[in-house]
This record gives sequence, structure tokens and C-alpha cells, in this order.
Amino acid sequence: MGDGCLAKHGNYHRLHIKHKLAQVALAELKGEAFSDFVTMPLHRFDQQLQGRAYPCVQFATRTSPIFTEWHRRFYLGRRKIVPEDIATCLSPLSLAIWFMDDGAADYAGLTIQTHSFQSEEVELLRSLLGEMFGLKVSSRSNKGKRILYLAASSLERFETIVGPHLLPDLSYKLVPRRFRNPVETTRWPQVDRPG
Repeated sequence: MGDGCLAKHGNYHRLHIKHKLAQVALAELKGEAFSDFVTMPLHRFDQQLQGRAYPCVQFATRTSPIFTEWHRRFYLGRRKIVPEDIATCLSPLSLAIWFMDDGAADYAGLTIQTHSFQSEEVELLRSLLGEMFGLKVSSRSNKGKRILYLAASSLERFETIVGPHLLPDLSYKLVPRRFRNPVETTRWPQVDRPG
């Protein structure tokens, strides 16, 4: 779940993390978490998409049987899945990182993008977020797939759970769009001119 992928490289798998440059703090946080497996510094590059350059940062770990085991749990072939025992991986910290990766403010609540998962996997996540964290979560259709929607009534509780772990650069994701100030038009200051 979230940004990143596990890919085979030689005999075992490695973790590859890539973020847009604006989320460099999140990439650094993950690099620190996997520092025992990372030998390369964070690499900045421009990803080319449809003739446009998008600044990004990335790192990859060394290969390890540990990542091969995680690949067995979280992939079915090449597709990321939600394993049946996902509850063992859910904590306030993992929920915060998942939200920083795939979360977004909606008009009144919040969403977590789960497009790559099957409907029954999204339903499992929805159910666990309610049972484990006391959150009111539903799923809704988006681009032909299901995504999670956190109701406005659960915003305060959600912030209490993930807030201590959120990076300041990404805390804006907790503010629904209806509460955001419209962008103010910058005006040139008035200049007194001699009469």
C-alpha cells in the first residue's frame, strides 16, 4: 500500500521508493526507516511524461530475503494486494504514512486512493479502519474503481491518530477543501507619487 514497489533484482527483491520533489521530506523519512538497507543517497531526477519534465526523488534498497518475503505477502504476480492479515501491519504510524502517500482532502472529508486494489480488498480496509481505529469510512466509486472516504465526522479522531506522525509539509492533506482559504490575488502595493 502506498508509494513504492518491491521488484526482483538478482536472487531477491528490493524496495524502490519514488516521490515528486515536493514530497522530498517523505522520501527522506522512508530512507531513514530503511537506512540499514540503503547505500545510495537520495537521487533527484526529472521524470519525462508526455513531453513534460516532473522533478522527482528516489532511492532503492539493497536486495534482501526480507523484501522477498514482503513481496510474497503484498503481491499476487505483479499486482499489489491487501493481504488477509493486513491488520497486523496497521498502526497509527503505518496509517499516517499510507495517508501521506495516498491520502487527499475531499470537499468535506478525506479520501485514500485505493484504485489498484480489488473491491473486496478495499472493503477489508474499510472495515478494519472502523474496527481498529473507530473511524467512519465508506467506499465510493472513482474512475471505475473503489476508493476509501473518511467522513467529516471522523476528521478530528483521524487527526488525533495520525497527526503526531505527519510531516509538517503534508499536514495540509488533513484540511478538507471547504475549509481552505481561496488563493488571494497578489496586488502591487500602492505607491505615492508626487503631485
